Amino acid sequence: MDNTVRFSNCMKTPLGILLTLLFFAILTPCYATDIVRIPPQYKKDTIAAPDPEYPMKAQHLGYQGQGIYRLVINDKTGIVDEVKVVKTTGHRELDASAIMALFNWKFRPGVNHRDLLIVFELTGWVRGLH
Repeated sequence: MDNTVRFSNCMKTPLGILLTLLFFAILTPCYATDIVRIPPQYKKDTIAAPDPEYPMKAQHLGYQGQGIYRLVINDKTGIVDEVKVVKTTGHRELDASAIMALFNWKFRPGVNHRDLLIVFELTGWVRGLH
């Protein structure tokens, strides 16, 4: 009996099908869904408030966390002049992404500071080298 016939017979059994599916499941990459959440109350009085991106490296390494950031805002222009990390997410990549996005926020004139929470979260399956 040659190998082709054996493989064909193996694929007809439930165990053979299960093993084949398991083999393909292990070989295919598995990704998580990334979520960057800023509760709506922190966006009050904003004219522009883009969300931070979830850095690809941080996703692959499974980094998650929540940070608190203090914005110092020019009360005449509404432009963010300074961003301070009050509580780090615990990961430089996540904090850097948050800071870069927060410098693009703009508030209506009269707002001079704001503390806000940003949550970086992965949901679903994550497969990678940690």
